[in-house]
Amino acid sequence: MAAEGLGHLQRGEQECLHLCRRASISILLTDDLAARDAAQRLAITPVGSLGVIVRAFRLGRVTLEEAERLLRRLRDDTTLFVTPTVVDLAIEQLRTA
Repeated sequence: MAAEGLGHLQRGEQECLHLCRRASISILLTDDLAARDAAQRLAITPVGSLGVIVRAFRLGRVTLEEAERLLRRLRDDTTLFVTPTVVDLAIEQLRTA
């Protein structure tokens, strides 16, 4: 995969992208910005933690209240760097969906 310009990624991210391509998987779950950029260059859709929660809500897997709580917990209780503004925007999108 390094030959495809992915040498700057960690080994696990390279392997995930390789697997996506080999198995024709069109979505990669990652919060790493470099991996997200690389996925897009390879026509793979990157989905981060916030996106997983939003999709779960849109599919009816979690309620609006649960989705909002989970988004706030990502901001407050994890090591994921996400600004309050981004979380607020995600919650606003949920409420208008």
